[in-house]
Amino acid sequence: MTPPVESPRPCNRALRSRLLTAAVLGTVLVLLIIHASTAVLALALALFLMLAAVEWGNLSGWQSPAGRATFVGLTLAGAVALWFALPGAARQQWLLVPVTGAWALAFGALLMAETGRQPLPTGRWSLAVIGWGVLVPLWLSLLWLHQFDPTLLLALFALIWLADSAAYFVGRRWGQRKLAPRVSPGKTWAGVGGALLTAPVVGVVIGTLEGYDAATLAGFCMLCLATVAASVVGDLFESLLKRQAGVKDSGTLLPGHGGVLDRVDSLTAAAPLFYWGITFLVPRS
Repeated sequence: MTPPVESPRPCNRALRSRLLTAAVLGTVLVLLIIHASTAVLALALALFLMLAAVEWGNLSGWQSPAGRATFVGLTLAGAVALWFALPGAARQQWLLVPVTGAWALAFGALLMAETGRQPLPTGRWSLAVIGWGVLVPLWLSLLWLHQFDPTLLLALFALIWLADSAAYFVGRRWGQRKLAPRVSPGKTWAGVGGALLTAPVVGVVIGTLEGYDAATLAGFCMLCLATVAASVVGDLFESLLKRQAGVKDSGTLLPGHGGVLDRVDSLTAAAPLFYWGITFLVPRS
């Protein structure tokens, strides 16, 4: 009797979908970063901003179409207004300082969640304010970084993509001790270690290509390390929001990844910190 042919394991299918989605999105994004102007990139990223805002609105309890549309419209309007209001790095730093501080508070919220307490508000408007503080600085930081140096924007994405991939594969192979079991049971300390190991590698490669001197190169590597650490906080914070909302993924738009928020969660905390550090480390000539 011929044994039945086993179908591919679900995890393998999910991995293929994840890799295919990442390859398509990555290719489009790299082409935009290299060949498009900052204005064109702003329009493309505005679409992702709106989709992410829709998902954040759903997680926050804005179930009605009018409520979601209001949240999305205010998010986009606020982002565009700040883009025109903050044309130079000196002004941009004033926004990113409190943003970085807010992510430190988010880290405290994660620690509270691990003790069994409820650190996030449940009101729609309170969560909307948090959403604006997460999504608007992300969009602005990516565009400011492209305007500053497109190569460094590519470096940021390479850093986060490699860190995410390393965390995924190292965590699956060696992950035993859970990082934050109440917030995100799938993440492990081994995965975080794998992610952090990518930081100096990317830092040395990009710093060398950019021609940094030894001191700047060392600072850039430290910034990459801090950026990866921040990306973990951003990832966990979105997991906390999803756990409060009682859902596994923020959406279903991206096969293998879930929603747009699931794809950019690491960047929400990493991008503002990376750009803020760049403005001090590599000042414009």
